[in-house]
Amino acid sequence: MCEADLDGWDLPLPERLRTAAAKRRAEFLAGRLSARHALAELTGSSSTPAQDAERLPEWPAGTLGSITHSRGLAAAVVASRPNFQSVGLDAEVVMSAERARRLAPQILVASEQVWFDRLPAERQGDFLTLVFSLKESLFKALYPLVRERFYFPHARLILWDAETCAVSIELLKTLSPQWPAGTVLRGQVTKIDDYLLTLIAISGK
Repeated sequence: MCEADLDGWDLPLPERLRTAAAKRRAEFLAGRLSARHALAELTGSSSTPAQDAERLPEWPAGTLGSITHSRGLAAAVVASRPNFQSVGLDAEVVMSAERARRLAPQILVASEQVWFDRLPAERQGDFLTLVFSLKESLFKALYPLVRERFYFPHARLILWDAETCAVSIELLKTLSPQWPAGTVLRGQVTKIDDYLLTLIAISGK
């Protein structure tokens, strides 16, 4: 999406982005367009989520979703209430092994670091990208429910099944009475070209 295209999509920009660089505005609009298309598929109505005071998407009544963008890729996932409580989607460009080794201490807890150290160098970039992305997806899924901030040390990857693309992550911090430490959430991971995408979907209760 080039700069000349930015005003042609009938998508209002938040005030904070009106003077932002064209790349930042394009990323925001691409994410909103992805959400618009996903909502049209789900509901038949071509609506676009706005933003709340915390810059979270405001989804149309009866729906929820998650938006992500990463270096040229934008994607969104939507679902119906009450079938789902929340969803979190994240996309990342797969890191090199060198970058992964440099960033690992900031992202991994002790058990993940042991796992990382045992992997051959050619798989370390995939592993760290997965952990980073999955923790981002976890935050996107849980924060709207708990409104309690948490960070990389507050969850850990406990399962990564490369054959089935299944992953599981465990909370290491109590976020609310409904989401205590020890809670395990399941997710999915897939790779598209140079991008790794993770998804956590929390079913309705």
